[in-house]
Amino acid sequence: MIKYFFNRVLLTLPTFVALMFVTFAAIRLVPGDPVEVRTGEHGITPERLAFFRHELGLDQPVWKQFFDYVWALLHGDFGTSVVTSTSVVKEFFTLFPATLELSFFAMIIAIGIGVPAGAIAAVKRGSFYDQALMGISLVGYSMPIFWWGLLLIMFVAEGLHLTPVSGRVDLIRFFYEPVTGFMTIDALLSDQKGAFWDAVHHLILPSFVLGTVPLAVVARMTRSSMLEVLSEDYVRTARAKGLSEFRVIGIHALRNALIPVVTVIGLQVGTLLAGAVLTETIFSWPGVGHWLIESLSRRDYPALQGGIMLISMMVIVVNVIIDVLYGVINPRIRHG
Repeated sequence: MIKYFFNRVLLTLPTFVALMFVTFAAIRLVPGDPVEVRTGEHGITPERLAFFRHELGLDQPVWKQFFDYVWALLHGDFGTSVVTSTSVVKEFFTLFPATLELSFFAMIIAIGIGVPAGAIAAVKRGSFYDQALMGISLVGYSMPIFWWGLLLIMFVAEGLHLTPVSGRVDLIRFFYEPVTGFMTIDALLSDQKGAFWDAVHHLILPSFVLGTVPLAVVARMTRSSMLEVLSEDYVRTARAKGLSEFRVIGIHALRNALIPVVTVIGLQVGTLLAGAVLTETIFSWPGVGHWLIESLSRRDYPALQGGIMLISMMVIVVNVIIDVLYGVINPRIRHG
Protein backbone atom coordinates (compact mmCIF):
# COMPACT_ATOMS: atom_id res chain seq x y z
CA MET A 1 0.00 0.00 0.00
CA ILE A 2 2.88 2.38 0.83
CA LYS A 3 4.48 1.67 -2.55
CA TYR A 4 1.15 2.38 -4.27
CA PHE A 5 0.85 5.69 -2.40
CA PHE A 6 4.34 6.86 -3.37
CA ASN A 7 3.76 5.85 -6.98
CA ARG A 8 0.64 8.03 -7.09
CA VAL A 9 2.55 10.95 -5.53
CA LEU A 10 5.42 10.60 -8.02
CA LEU A 11 2.96 10.65 -10.91
CA THR A 12 1.80 14.12 -9.81
CA LEU A 13 5.30 15.65 -10.07
CA PRO A 14 5.26 16.07 -13.90
CA THR A 15 1.82 17.70 -13.56
CA PHE A 16 3.18 20.10 -10.94
CA VAL A 17 6.22 21.05 -13.07
CA ALA A 18 4.07 21.57 -16.17
CA LEU A 19 1.67 23.66 -14.12
CA MET A 20 4.44 25.95 -12.91
CA PHE A 21 5.62 26.54 -16.48
CA VAL A 22 2.15 27.08 -17.96
CA THR A 23 1.11 29.43 -15.14
CA PHE A 24 4.28 31.51 -15.48
CA ALA A 25 4.06 31.73 -19.29
CA ALA A 26 0.28 32.29 -19.59
CA ILE A 27 0.24 35.19 -17.13
CA ARG A 28 2.97 37.00 -19.05
CA LEU A 29 0.99 36.72 -22.27
CA VAL A 30 -1.72 38.94 -20.77
CA PRO A 31 -1.41 42.49 -22.19
CA GLY A 32 -0.41 45.19 -19.72
CA ASP A 33 2.48 46.15 -17.47
CA PRO A 34 2.25 45.46 -13.71
CA VAL A 35 4.61 48.36 -12.98
CA GLU A 36 2.39 50.85 -14.83
CA VAL A 37 -0.67 49.46 -13.06
CA ARG A 38 1.08 49.94 -9.73
CA THR A 39 2.47 53.42 -10.37
CA GLY A 40 0.10 54.84 -13.00
CA GLU A 41 0.94 55.47 -16.62
CA HIS A 42 1.76 59.17 -16.10
CA GLY A 43 3.66 61.24 -13.63
CA ILE A 44 6.62 58.92 -13.02
CA THR A 45 10.23 59.39 -14.10
CA PRO A 46 12.09 56.75 -16.14
CA GLU A 47 14.49 56.29 -13.21
CA ARG A 48 11.62 55.56 -10.83
CA LEU A 49 10.08 53.20 -13.39
CA ALA A 50 13.39 51.33 -13.70
CA PHE A 51 13.60 51.10 -9.89
CA PHE A 52 10.19 49.44 -9.65
CA ARG A 53 11.02 47.04 -12.48
CA HIS A 54 14.20 46.03 -10.67
CA GLU A 55 12.30 45.67 -7.39
CA LEU A 56 9.84 43.25 -9.02
CA GLY A 57 12.58 41.44 -10.94
CA LEU A 58 11.03 42.35 -14.30
CA ASP A 59 14.33 43.74 -15.63
CA GLN A 60 15.79 40.22 -15.61
CA PRO A 61 15.68 37.82 -18.57
CA VAL A 62 12.49 35.74 -18.71
CA TRP A 63 14.36 32.46 -18.12
CA LYS A 64 15.93 33.88 -14.95
CA GLN A 65 12.53 35.16 -13.75
CA PHE A 66 11.16 31.64 -14.22
CA PHE A 67 13.97 29.93 -12.29
CA ASP A 68 13.69 32.52 -9.49
CA TYR A 69 9.94 31.79 -9.38
CA VAL A 70 10.52 28.01 -9.19
CA TRP A 71 13.24 28.41 -6.56
CA ALA A 72 10.93 30.55 -4.41
CA LEU A 73 8.10 27.98 -4.75
CA LEU A 74 10.39 25.15 -3.69
CA HIS A 75 11.15 27.15 -0.54
CA GLY A 76 7.46 27.73 0.19
CA ASP A 77 7.52 31.37 -0.93
CA PHE A 78 4.46 32.12 -3.10
CA GLY A 79 5.36 35.78 -3.44
CA THR A 80 4.02 39.12 -2.25
CA SER A 81 1.17 41.00 -3.90
CA VAL A 82 2.32 43.94 -6.01
CA VAL A 83 -0.81 45.94 -5.15
CA THR A 84 -1.28 45.28 -1.41
CA SER A 85 2.31 44.34 -0.45
CA THR A 86 0.82 41.44 1.52
CA SER A 87 1.95 37.82 1.42
CA VAL A 88 0.01 35.89 -1.25
CA VAL A 89 -0.44 32.96 1.15
CA LYS A 90 -1.96 35.25 3.80
CA GLU A 91 -4.36 36.85 1.31
CA PHE A 92 -5.30 33.46 -0.11
CA PHE A 93 -6.16 31.82 3.21
CA THR A 94 -8.03 34.93 4.37
CA LEU A 95 -10.37 34.63 1.38
CA PHE A 96 -10.38 30.84 0.96
CA PRO A 97 -13.04 30.12 3.65
CA ALA A 98 -15.59 32.05 1.56
CA THR A 99 -14.77 29.95 -1.52
CA LEU A 100 -14.74 26.73 0.51
CA GLU A 101 -18.13 27.52 2.05
CA LEU A 102 -19.62 28.24 -1.38
CA SER A 103 -18.12 25.07 -2.87
CA PHE A 104 -19.33 22.96 0.07
CA PHE A 105 -22.94 24.12 -0.31
CA ALA A 106 -22.72 23.68 -4.09
CA MET A 107 -21.58 20.07 -3.61
CA ILE A 108 -24.35 19.45 -1.06
CA ILE A 109 -26.88 20.57 -3.69
CA ALA A 110 -25.19 18.45 -6.38
CA ILE A 111 -25.18 15.29 -4.23
CA GLY A 112 -28.57 15.88 -2.61
CA ILE A 113 -30.32 16.23 -5.98
CA GLY A 114 -28.02 14.29 -8.32
CA VAL A 115 -27.82 10.95 -6.49
CA PRO A 116 -31.60 10.43 -5.96
CA ALA A 117 -32.40 11.73 -9.45
CA GLY A 118 -29.86 9.38 -11.08
CA ALA A 119 -31.01 6.40 -9.03
CA ILE A 120 -34.68 6.96 -9.93
CA ALA A 121 -33.77 7.38 -13.61
CA ALA A 122 -31.98 4.00 -13.54
CA VAL A 123 -34.94 2.27 -11.90
CA LYS A 124 -37.31 3.87 -14.44
CA ARG A 125 -35.00 3.26 -17.39
CA GLY A 126 -36.51 4.27 -20.73
CA SER A 127 -39.37 6.21 -19.16
CA PHE A 128 -40.20 9.86 -19.81
CA TYR A 129 -38.54 10.77 -16.48
CA ASP A 130 -35.33 9.01 -17.51
CA GLN A 131 -35.16 10.74 -20.88
CA ALA A 132 -36.04 14.12 -19.37
CA LEU A 133 -33.33 13.78 -16.69
CA MET A 134 -30.68 12.89 -19.25
CA GLY A 135 -31.70 15.84 -21.39
CA ILE A 136 -31.63 18.25 -18.46
CA SER A 137 -28.25 16.85 -17.34
CA LEU A 138 -26.79 17.43 -20.79
CA VAL A 139 -28.08 21.00 -20.84
CA GLY A 140 -26.81 21.63 -17.29
CA TYR A 141 -23.35 20.27 -18.13
CA SER A 142 -23.11 22.36 -21.31
CA MET A 143 -24.49 25.62 -19.91
CA PRO A 144 -21.92 28.44 -19.38
CA ILE A 145 -21.81 29.43 -15.72
CA PHE A 146 -21.73 33.17 -16.38
CA TRP A 147 -24.85 32.99 -18.61
CA TRP A 148 -26.73 30.71 -16.19
CA GLY A 149 -25.83 32.94 -13.25
CA LEU A 150 -27.03 36.10 -15.00
CA LEU A 151 -30.31 34.39 -15.98
CA LEU A 152 -31.02 33.36 -12.39
CA ILE A 153 -30.17 36.84 -11.11
CA MET A 154 -32.62 38.37 -13.61
CA PHE A 155 -35.52 36.01 -12.94
CA VAL A 156 -35.05 34.76 -9.36
CA ALA A 157 -33.33 37.66 -7.59
CA GLU A 158 -34.53 40.72 -9.54
CA GLY A 159 -37.79 39.40 -11.00
CA LEU A 160 -39.24 37.33 -8.16
CA HIS A 161 -37.15 38.86 -5.30
CA LEU A 162 -36.63 35.41 -3.77
CA THR A 163 -32.89 35.70 -3.03
CA PRO A 164 -30.28 38.46 -2.63
CA VAL A 165 -28.26 39.45 -5.67
CA SER A 166 -24.79 39.58 -4.11
CA GLY A 167 -22.74 39.42 -0.93
CA ARG A 168 -22.55 36.90 1.91
CA VAL A 169 -24.82 38.55 4.49
CA ASP A 170 -26.95 41.68 4.91
CA LEU A 171 -24.41 44.05 6.46
CA ILE A 172 -27.09 46.64 7.27
CA ARG A 173 -29.00 44.24 9.53
CA PHE A 174 -26.16 42.08 10.81
CA PHE A 175 -22.56 42.86 11.72
CA TYR A 176 -20.17 40.64 13.64
CA GLU A 177 -16.46 40.00 13.77
CA PRO A 178 -15.35 37.00 11.65
CA VAL A 179 -14.05 34.13 13.76
CA THR A 180 -13.71 31.21 11.33
CA GLY A 181 -14.21 32.98 8.00
CA PHE A 182 -17.22 30.76 7.29
CA MET A 183 -20.18 33.13 7.33
CA THR A 184 -22.77 30.53 8.35
CA ILE A 185 -20.66 29.39 11.33
CA ASP A 186 -19.79 32.95 12.34
CA ALA A 187 -23.49 33.86 12.15
CA LEU A 188 -24.32 31.04 14.58
CA LEU A 189 -21.53 32.12 16.92
CA SER A 190 -22.72 35.73 16.87
CA ASP A 191 -26.08 34.83 18.51
CA GLN A 192 -27.79 37.47 16.35
CA LYS A 193 -31.34 36.37 15.60
CA GLY A 194 -31.86 35.62 11.91
CA ALA A 195 -28.18 36.01 10.96
CA PHE A 196 -27.68 32.32 10.14
CA TRP A 197 -30.71 32.09 7.86
CA ASP A 198 -29.71 35.32 6.17
CA ALA A 199 -26.27 33.86 5.43
CA VAL A 200 -27.89 30.69 4.04
CA HIS A 201 -30.28 32.86 2.01
CA HIS A 202 -27.29 34.59 0.37
CA LEU A 203 -25.72 31.19 -0.37
CA ILE A 204 -28.67 29.62 -2.21
CA LEU A 205 -28.37 31.23 -5.65
CA PRO A 206 -24.55 31.19 -6.12
CA SER A 207 -24.38 27.64 -4.70
CA PHE A 208 -27.02 26.43 -7.15
CA VAL A 209 -25.21 28.09 -10.07
CA LEU A 210 -21.85 26.64 -9.05
CA GLY A 211 -23.33 23.20 -8.35
CA THR A 212 -25.12 22.85 -11.71
CA VAL A 213 -22.25 21.13 -13.57
CA PRO A 214 -21.34 18.73 -10.70
CA LEU A 215 -25.06 17.97 -10.29
CA ALA A 216 -25.33 16.92 -13.95
CA VAL A 217 -22.18 14.78 -13.69
CA VAL A 218 -23.26 13.09 -10.44
CA ALA A 219 -26.76 12.35 -11.80
CA ARG A 220 -25.43 10.77 -14.99
CA MET A 221 -22.78 8.75 -13.16
CA THR A 222 -25.30 7.52 -10.55
CA ARG A 223 -27.67 6.41 -13.31
CA SER A 224 -24.92 4.61 -15.22
CA SER A 225 -23.58 2.88 -12.10
CA MET A 226 -27.07 1.89 -10.91
CA LEU A 227 -27.92 0.34 -14.29
CA GLU A 228 -24.81 -1.81 -14.03
CA VAL A 229 -25.53 -2.87 -10.44
CA LEU A 230 -29.22 -3.64 -11.06
CA SER A 231 -28.21 -6.38 -13.51
CA GLU A 232 -26.03 -8.15 -10.94
CA ASP A 233 -26.96 -11.58 -9.54
CA TYR A 234 -27.16 -10.45 -5.91
CA VAL A 235 -29.87 -7.92 -6.79
CA ARG A 236 -31.95 -10.61 -8.51
CA THR A 237 -31.36 -12.89 -5.50
CA ALA A 238 -32.55 -10.17 -3.11
CA ARG A 239 -35.74 -9.77 -5.13
CA ALA A 240 -36.23 -13.56 -5.26
CA LYS A 241 -36.05 -13.65 -1.45
CA GLY A 242 -39.09 -11.38 -1.36
CA LEU A 243 -37.35 -8.27 -0.04
CA SER A 244 -39.19 -5.00 -0.57
CA GLU A 245 -38.20 -2.90 -3.58
CA PHE A 246 -37.05 -0.13 -1.22
CA ARG A 247 -34.54 -2.47 0.48
CA VAL A 248 -33.36 -3.92 -2.83
CA ILE A 249 -32.78 -0.50 -4.41
CA GLY A 250 -31.82 1.57 -1.38
CA ILE A 251 -29.59 -0.89 0.47
CA HIS A 252 -28.32 -3.58 -1.90
CA ALA A 253 -28.09 -1.67 -5.18
CA LEU A 254 -27.45 1.97 -4.31
CA ARG A 255 -24.72 1.31 -1.73
CA ASN A 256 -22.66 -0.63 -4.26
CA ALA A 257 -23.40 1.83 -7.06
CA LEU A 258 -22.01 4.73 -5.01
CA ILE A 259 -18.36 3.56 -5.19
CA PRO A 260 -17.63 5.13 -8.63
CA VAL A 261 -19.92 8.05 -7.76
CA VAL A 262 -17.76 8.90 -4.73
CA THR A 263 -14.72 8.97 -7.01
CA VAL A 264 -16.46 11.35 -9.42
CA ILE A 265 -17.50 13.59 -6.52
CA GLY A 266 -13.86 13.87 -5.44
CA LEU A 267 -12.80 14.73 -8.98
CA GLN A 268 -15.38 17.54 -9.11
CA VAL A 269 -13.29 19.59 -6.65
CA GLY A 270 -11.34 21.05 -9.58
CA THR A 271 -14.57 21.89 -11.40
CA LEU A 272 -15.93 23.67 -8.34
CA LEU A 273 -12.80 25.76 -7.79
CA ALA A 274 -12.60 26.68 -11.49
CA GLY A 275 -16.29 27.54 -11.59
CA ALA A 276 -15.95 29.61 -8.42
CA VAL A 277 -13.91 32.19 -10.34
CA LEU A 278 -16.89 33.12 -12.54
CA THR A 279 -19.56 32.52 -9.90
CA GLU A 280 -17.85 34.75 -7.33
CA THR A 281 -17.38 37.49 -9.92
CA ILE A 282 -21.05 37.41 -10.96
CA PHE A 283 -22.38 37.43 -7.39
CA SER A 284 -19.66 39.71 -5.91
CA TRP A 285 -18.71 36.88 -3.57
CA PRO A 286 -15.52 37.88 -1.69
CA GLY A 287 -13.57 34.68 -2.22
CA VAL A 288 -10.44 33.44 -3.97
CA GLY A 289 -12.08 33.43 -7.43
CA HIS A 290 -13.07 37.09 -7.18
CA TRP A 291 -9.60 37.92 -5.87
CA LEU A 292 -7.94 36.20 -8.85
CA ILE A 293 -10.06 38.13 -11.35
CA GLU A 294 -9.15 41.39 -9.61
CA SER A 295 -5.47 40.38 -9.61
CA LEU A 296 -5.70 39.71 -13.34
CA SER A 297 -7.17 43.14 -14.03
CA ARG A 298 -4.37 44.73 -11.96
CA ARG A 299 -1.64 42.57 -13.57
CA ASP A 300 -0.62 41.40 -10.11
CA TYR A 301 1.75 38.61 -11.26
CA PRO A 302 2.70 37.25 -7.79
CA ALA A 303 -0.93 37.08 -6.62
CA LEU A 304 -2.04 35.36 -9.82
CA GLN A 305 0.84 32.88 -9.87
CA GLY A 306 0.63 32.10 -6.17
CA GLY A 307 -3.17 31.84 -6.11
CA ILE A 308 -3.33 29.52 -9.11
CA MET A 309 -0.56 27.33 -7.75
CA LEU A 310 -2.22 27.05 -4.31
CA ILE A 311 -5.56 26.07 -5.86
CA SER A 312 -3.86 23.60 -8.20
CA MET A 313 -1.96 22.02 -5.32
CA MET A 314 -5.20 21.52 -3.42
CA VAL A 315 -6.82 19.86 -6.45
CA ILE A 316 -3.78 17.59 -6.91
CA VAL A 317 -3.81 16.61 -3.22
CA VAL A 318 -7.54 15.80 -3.33
CA ASN A 319 -7.05 13.69 -6.46
CA VAL A 320 -4.19 11.76 -4.82
CA ILE A 321 -6.35 11.13 -1.73
CA ILE A 322 -9.23 9.89 -3.92
CA ASP A 323 -6.80 7.69 -5.86
CA VAL A 324 -5.45 6.16 -2.66
CA LEU A 325 -8.91 5.68 -1.14
CA TYR A 326 -10.08 3.97 -4.30
CA GLY A 327 -7.10 1.64 -4.00
CA VAL A 328 -8.09 0.88 -0.41
CA ILE A 329 -11.70 0.16 -1.40
CA ASN A 330 -10.73 -1.98 -4.37
CA PRO A 331 -7.37 -3.80 -3.78
CA ARG A 332 -7.29 -5.01 -7.40
CA ILE A 333 -6.47 -1.47 -8.52
CA ARG A 334 -3.28 -1.09 -6.48
CA HIS A 335 -2.12 -4.64 -7.24
CA GLY A 336 -2.72 -3.99 -10.95
